[in-house]
Amino acid sequence: MAHHLKTTTRPNAPEMIVAKEVIDKQATQAAKQGRSLNDACPYPFGTEAADHFTAVFLVAQTQGTDPAAQQDAQA
Repeated sequence: MAHHLKTTTRPNAPEMIVAKEVIDKQATQAAKQGRSLNDACPYPFGTEAADHFTAVFLVAQTQGTDPAAQQDAQA
């Protein structure tokens, strides 16, 4: 699985990428703060980055814990 995700879907736009670890931290923190997904996600919806943010945010919101830390603990 990629360690970096695209933040744009437009064909002529400059390609920007962000590390998954950064997205994980942003999404987990936003969920812990009780923010809404629409307000918390800094990436355009429909991009790889927004899709990953959404997945991590929803997991963190339902579990109330950091999913990245859980993966490390299971490894």
